Amino acid sequence: MDASIINPFLSATINLFYEMFLIEPTYGKPFLANSAGNHRWEISGVIGIVGSHEGIVVLRVTQLMAEKLLSQSGLQITDPDEIPQLRNEMIGEFVNIISGNALGALKGREVALTPPFTAQGANHSISWPSKTPIIGVPFSTKYGPFEVQVSIIQSKENK
Repeated sequence: MDASIINPFLSATINLFYEMFLIEPTYGKPFLANSAGNHRWEISGVIGIVGSHEGIVVLRVTQLMAEKLLSQSGLQITDPDEIPQLRNEMIGEFVNIISGNALGALKGREVALTPPFTAQGANHSISWPSKTPIIGVPFSTKYGPFEVQVSIIQSKENK
């Protein structure tokens, strides 16, 4: 996988957290993630990439971090029963913003985004593209850790 494909998503992630929450996430060492599960993330925002490159981008957070970000968002919550839905929608919107901002840096590549969705629950699973590596990049913030995972490859028609 080409770093010029991954780096715009990482930069867009850092920018999102800084612009929305004045948080400067620090990133750790990238690694090859496992698609089999056994992870600590309770919410994953997922968006697909189609066109000259295909795959998915995933923003993975704990429920606690999502709740901290939601409380810092300034959103007025009148019904506490809405918190789980709002928390998940927020993470879905974050991955949408990250991917949308990253697209601008992917000049010369014809790509489009699928609508975002969230997967949730302890050790939930995601259908990753087959035969494409999953690059995980851990981040830390004052609100806790999160991770960006990217699995994108040039489509066969565009090789």
